[in-house]
Amino acid sequence: MLRRIRLILWAAAGIAALLSAALVWPALNAPRMSDAPAAGWPLADADWRLVDHTGRPFTAADLNSRLTLLVFGFTQCPDVCPTSLGYVATVLQALGPQADAVRPVFLTVDPERDTMAVMARYVAHFDPRIFGLTGTPEEVAKATGDLGVYARKVPQDGGYTMDHTATMILLDEGGRFRSTLDIHETPEVAVEKVRLLLKRSMRSGPPLAG
Repeated sequence: MLRRIRLILWAAAGIAALLSAALVWPALNAPRMSDAPAAGWPLADADWRLVDHTGRPFTAADLNSRLTLLVFGFTQCPDVCPTSLGYVATVLQALGPQADAVRPVFLTVDPERDTMAVMARYVAHFDPRIFGLTGTPEEVAKATGDLGVYARKVPQDGGYTMDHTATMILLDEGGRFRSTLDIHETPEVAVEKVRLLLKRSMRSGPPLAG
């Protein structure tokens, strides 16, 4: 009887170790925020300057005035980036008229290849409401650094790919970090996060500006 109890306990310990490894391994190996902002951190207070896919200037101050959903990636990304933008398009559609209060932004981590023209064609595949942001390598490095985004060029087959933060971040109408979104969550979860933040904004201040 005692031997059977020992076997049961050892089996339970083994299962617990496997589960722990399964949880820790993805966290250690997934692209991460290099310096994740704290809740309420005012990301709109930085001084970076980029351009959107139409050529209009876009600065950190433009993160003010409405909720902003920031997505990071590059147009030659084979899977995560198109999946993320498809996810954003689904969320915008599910929000209905409330989507007008949200600014979806796709910020490239590969400005050498992602010109304005390339970004314009790319975001148009998903939803016309998505802003594509690019700039010089120095400008993009400044913006991603201030936003706490991890990005690194990785040599591949005579060229390169980009390892980067896959997590999307949600800012309130004051440009403050409030939440993250992840493609492993259902779009319904993201919609609920956005709606809760919109309700909070309506209670705490004037209506969101256009």
